[in-house]
Amino acid sequence: MRVLAFLSALFAAALCLGCYSFSGSTLPPHLRTLQIHPVENRTLEAALPDRVGRGLQDGFRSRSNLRQVNQNGDAELFGTVLQYSHTPQSTAGSNVTTWRVDILFKALFIDRVRGDTLYSDAQIPGYGAYAPEKGETEEIGRARAIENLVTTILDKTVLAW
Repeated sequence: MRVLAFLSALFAAALCLGCYSFSGSTLPPHLRTLQIHPVENRTLEAALPDRVGRGLQDGFRSRSNLRQVNQNGDAELFGTVLQYSHTPQSTAGSNVTTWRVDILFKALFIDRVRGDTLYSDAQIPGYGAYAPEKGETEEIGRARAIENLVTTILDKTVLAW
């Protein structure tokens, strides 16, 4: 009898494993679509806004249930790259062993359905380090900085609302 009860409980648990799903998002349920506006640029790095914009699109696609649209989204994201810097982080004698790429970003995430600002921050940092001794380049540091920036924005918009 105990074996039968145990097997029944095990079977019920196995059935329920497929019942639960986690969307990774804490956004209000009325938000179903997202318009990500082209990222503005206030730096001399011409390609940076497009790369950040693609990172945001990919990030929202993989970490939220929001369907991206070209216009009239339930939610809208505006962003501006404010600063870009590339500076030495550590040295060994007169050689720079590690460089650091820093990006400063401004974001505004709006709920168009209810007219609320869900997230606004004018000082979002993104950073990435690279080591030329390991064959790494500024491009690798830039990619790491963009990834760090996108993660921060997603954490503040999709997961922390």
